[in-house]
Amino acid sequence: MSKLTPLLIPISYFLFPLAAKAAITNPAVPGGDSPTSAPTQFATTMGVLWQTLIIVGGLAFLLYFLMGGLKWIMAGGDKGKLEEAKGAITNGLIGLAVLAASYVIIKFLQAALGLDLLNILWPTAG
Repeated sequence: MSKLTPLLIPISYFLFPLAAKAAITNPAVPGGDSPTSAPTQFATTMGVLWQTLIIVGGLAFLLYFLMGGLKWIMAGGDKGKLEEAKGAITNGLIGLAVLAASYVIIKFLQAALGLDLLNILWPTAG
């Protein structure tokens, strides 16, 4: 590799910015099935991703809480197993608190900014 290669990469990035543009579609995301929806597709993708993380986090909370409860029941008075069960329940509750806090933060920012952060409408040219 020559000494000029590290310099040519950033220069080529600025010389050929249009070469990187492409019509990207994503039929798995609502509104992502046509190239004209590209300005709103990012916001829609972020909203769907956040909602998916909330659902997965809620299921993880249920799993941790149930596992902790079962460990507690099956501990049989063993102090180490009881502490492990309490730790699993505590971790589940902390995760639930983080999920609830993310929801509250999103709603607070929506009210403060006057935007629907999970359904942003980007201005388009044309």
